[in-house]
Amino acid sequence: MTEREQANIENTDVELQKQIQHLQKTIQIYEQLAEAVRTAAVIDRSIYTGERDNDWLSIDRDDYVKIMAIISQLDIWKPWNHTIQPRITK
Repeated sequence: MTEREQANIENTDVELQKQIQHLQKTIQIYEQLAEAVRTAAVIDRSIYTGERDNDWLSIDRDDYVKIMAIISQLDIWKPWNHTIQPRITK
């Protein structure tokens, strides 16, 4: 093996190590996201208001903020470009 081939292998190894570290960090963020979603306080208001609309659930605002903060750490989506839209009730 030539020195050049060895250098290419070492460079490839370094790049692969960086990719692995990035993927491990991303997995940790997704694990945090899954836990935040799993433990979020969700309320089915139709039980209390008598509404027939079973399509909507309410989530605790603090839990929502926590979920969005975790999502903001991911490279795939930028939540600060979106706003929380209040539900329009009749």
